[in-house]
Amino acid sequence: MSRWIVRGLRTGVRTTIFPAGEDPEAGRAPSAVELDPGGLTPPTALAVAQACPTEALVAEGNLKNGRLRFDLGQCILCGRCTRLAPEAFRPVHDPRVAVRTRDRLSRRVTWSEGGRPVEEAVELAADRLRERSWRVFGRSLHIRHLDAGSCNGCESELQLLSSPHYDLARLGLFFTPTPRHADALLVTGVVTRNLEPALRETYEAIPEPKLVVAAGVCAIGGGCFTGGIMTHGPLDRLLPVDVYVPGCPPTPLALLHGLLLAVGKAEERRSAAPVGERARPRAAGAAGAVRRGE
Repeated sequence: MSRWIVRGLRTGVRTTIFPAGEDPEAGRAPSAVELDPGGLTPPTALAVAQACPTEALVAEGNLKNGRLRFDLGQCILCGRCTRLAPEAFRPVHDPRVAVRTRDRLSRRVTWSEGGRPVEEAVELAADRLRERSWRVFGRSLHIRHLDAGSCNGCESELQLLSSPHYDLARLGLFFTPTPRHADALLVTGVVTRNLEPALRETYEAIPEPKLVVAAGVCAIGGGCFTGGIMTHGPLDRLLPVDVYVPGCPPTPLALLHGLLLAVGKAEERRSAAPVGERARPRAAGAAGAVRRGE
């Protein structure tokens, strides 16, 4: 018997059980940062906003009256806020951070003279995902990945999805080299002006119905490159985005959760806007021609 077969039998199954169960490896690296308004004070809010290298934390006003906006879609997980204000910001190791609407990644906290910071209610947008799309893609999802101008951090995490540990094929998820065979477009990186035509052409080449996933803060909000003269801006300014996967880069398990969320095999776990009520999904309209006779 081959020594590799013997070694495999001794080692046993090493593929992660996620999403059926918790992955012990998920606790090694944070996948997001959570804000606790109860531990926030006006001086702390202004300090962390000044230390934030991106527009993830933006403060307005002064110590008496002001507002702090926390946007996880712009958070590069640098850890400055968690070090400056550990009582208000903490790292989250749960990989289920993907959401279906952009506003679920934002939170706003206000304060007035003599009062503690209070979180504002957030009006959530309606989900673009339709039940019919979930039925169409429920058995399998073929994904066309497009790098629209990244540092290759997200790509290094995406490559791990095909490894034996994550094995995305066991979940009915497959990467395809051609957009004409794809069900979903997964975009990473800031959308540079040079790659904008390729992005649009790739999207148009994918048959209907199709899904769009924005992976990483660069695709979601621009990250460190927000406002750059050679970038076009967030992906949802150009294409209708169905799922947002925050992170810099998002972990492989976070990417898996986002893809499963797109096909209705996972649920949102984040409470980025806990005060507002989730908007009701749009009615299922004409979703376009159904592919492959489904």
